[in-house]
Amino acid sequence: MKRVLCALVASLALTGCVNAVSSFNQQPSEVVVQKVDKDDIRDIIKNDKMIPTMELDSEAVFTAVGEGIPPMDTVSPAQARALAKRSAITDGYRQLAGKLYGVKVNAKDTVKDAMLQSSVIEARVLGLIKNASVINQDFKDGLYRVEMELKIDQEKWQELFAY
Repeated sequence: MKRVLCALVASLALTGCVNAVSSFNQQPSEVVVQKVDKDDIRDIIKNDKMIPTMELDSEAVFTAVGEGIPPMDTVSPAQARALAKRSAITDGYRQLAGKLYGVKVNAKDTVKDAMLQSSVIEARVLGLIKNASVINQDFKDGLYRVEMELKIDQEKWQELFAY
């Protein structure tokens, strides 16, 4: 009885191996390569709703407010104000890049004897901002404030940031 049972199990196992080998040796199905143009990509983005649709306007508008403080060690008040303006514009660019590309944050905490010894947080922004414009600026109470605006065509926005 044991021999019959062992023979039956062995034959079933060999049958399974033969089926696996025969299915492995079959030719793979044909691979189709198709060229896709930008209009097809736009349709796919629109239909699949890969990003939120902006049906209201034909362009997306991003705004940021940059702030800059004049340095203390300048030759004249005019130089201090010019440096504060440059700092505010740079801060505005940084904020626009953060909105478009995101912010990379690295953090490290050191704990010893169940007490926090040190905490370091680093934020980085990497992006390219072109054609941003200053729409409002003022200098009040030692703070230079710049409001910046970046307009991007909706189709260009979808091509660049639909991921």
